[in-house]
Amino acid sequence: MFKKILVPTDGSDLSNRAVRAAIEFAKDHGSAVVGLSVAQTHPYESFTLISRREDFSLLSESLRQRARDYVHIIEDLAEKACVPCQVHTVDSPQPWKAIVDAAAEHACDCIFMASHGRGGLNRILLGNQTHKVLVHGNVPVIIFR
Repeated sequence: MFKKILVPTDGSDLSNRAVRAAIEFAKDHGSAVVGLSVAQTHPYESFTLISRREDFSLLSESLRQRARDYVHIIEDLAEKACVPCQVHTVDSPQPWKAIVDAAAEHACDCIFMASHGRGGLNRILLGNQTHKVLVHGNVPVIIFR
């Protein structure tokens, strides 16, 4: 069916459940997994409360570290399930675009993701990032609710 499945995560509870389901799906279908977490960066002007460049650097590094922590969860779960896995993190102000780009870059033929994540009001129906991946993606998207 699918040879390589992109599994993005934002570390939310639903996203973690989607990761587990994606790994099980990959195991059942003999697929490999590519784990991805996006450190959602913002332009400097978004951080008017941050008065020093060092503070912004600390915030950026914190976001990157959380992204690394999230993909290590995917890596550990895939290893336990004997599913081939590679993981990546990227910085991007637009997570949906980073997900679509990663699917193309890593030759994934499917994206398996949660229906919503950390997006506040976007959690009501279908998450904003998930919706944008559906609209702009070039491969099938499996949505975990």
